[in-house]
Amino acid sequence: MTQSNPIAKPIIFITGQSGMLGQQITESLADNYHIHGLHRKGSSANNPSWNYRESLTELKIKAPDIVIHLAGAGIADKRWTKQYKQTIYKSRVQGTQWLVDEIMLSDYRPKTFLCASAIGYYGHRPNETLHEDSEPGDNFVAKISQNWEAATDALKATETRLIKLRFGMMLSTTGGALKDLLLPFKMGFGGRLGDGRQHHSWISISDVMTAIDFLIKQTNCQGVYNLTSPQPVSNLAFTQSLAKTLKRPAFMHMPAFLVRVIFGKVADELLLADARVLPQRLLDAGFEFEHADLKHALRSLIK
Repeated sequence: MTQSNPIAKPIIFITGQSGMLGQQITESLADNYHIHGLHRKGSSANNPSWNYRESLTELKIKAPDIVIHLAGAGIADKRWTKQYKQTIYKSRVQGTQWLVDEIMLSDYRPKTFLCASAIGYYGHRPNETLHEDSEPGDNFVAKISQNWEAATDALKATETRLIKLRFGMMLSTTGGALKDLLLPFKMGFGGRLGDGRQHHSWISISDVMTAIDFLIKQTNCQGVYNLTSPQPVSNLAFTQSLAKTLKRPAFMHMPAFLVRVIFGKVADELLLADARVLPQRLLDAGFEFEHADLKHALRSLIK
């Protein structure tokens, strides 16, 4: 069962608060929600757990109104050794399972549970247009995303509203791919990866924030939502738009074989992967993007 809380604002428990997305959510929602970051209680990425019960006691509540679960080892932070792939799996899948089990053990549960996932769910899908009901892929990232999402499914049998957020490439100058690209592009070393035809399904960080707030408030929204712009672009188009915004050239083409040498298996599953993913369910729910167009998004971020 759910339970109202004695604090004036709705209470959000959030994991992964220290990451780029967690920090942005905390700042964006703080005016309307009481944000409480959950911390790992002596655990590790390979065996994650959080101070969920202790936080209930600290705030003198029986359940938070909302849980936003973001925590997980960075999927592109390191080369994919066998050991690091296990860390990715355990931090995301087993971590999510632990948190859901903790909630299921209680008589009182959050009204809404939002779990991060990724458009990696669809795998490498050239020449396709993908929506939330498209079939999953079959590579490592796709299987991680499938198991990650499945770890939340016990909540479907409860009164908790379950939302799975399949994030595309989030554009922010404070973290993620765009931040990593800014310096080399500013120095004139930007350029396409491989043949540049692979699609990037991107979304501005401000649209991520408004979409999350929208989904929280629209109580009829539940299930899977792609958080991507309705206008995905090729790697070549992305490269050209970023270079133009920075007023720099972008001629340093990195051939596909070199991308694979430098980045290993991450290359084929992330950097060279093609997934043209549309936010169909967000659009159907009436959400309006502030930055549907990449050029507009980049101009608003890079000043």
